[in-house]
Amino acid sequence: MSSPKNHTISKIVAKAVLRITIILIAFPVIVYFTNPEVMSQRVFFPHRWAILFPILLLLIFIALLIPILRDKYTKMEFNWLFSLAGIFVCLYLVLFYTRILSIL
Repeated sequence: MSSPKNHTISKIVAKAVLRITIILIAFPVIVYFTNPEVMSQRVFFPHRWAILFPILLLLIFIALLIPILRDKYTKMEFNWLFSLAGIFVCLYLVLFYTRILSIL
């Protein structure tokens, strides 16, 4: 029995978003070991909401990652929700790296 086309697309998108997010999370670790003076900046958040919402976004991403990996991308709704959360995590990480760390 073949999968519907939308389910196949959701699996591909979810896998791609997961891989891109892992690369973006690993990027500062690589930069730290190759060029530590770039990573020696202090990060200051003006108020607690500026740190609370990215942490909440990351927790939602991880909470969606668990059923995705447990069910091996079989539930289309979770795939799309995970992809949406992953895109927001990727966008936040890129903005964080360019604005705060000035490394991209």
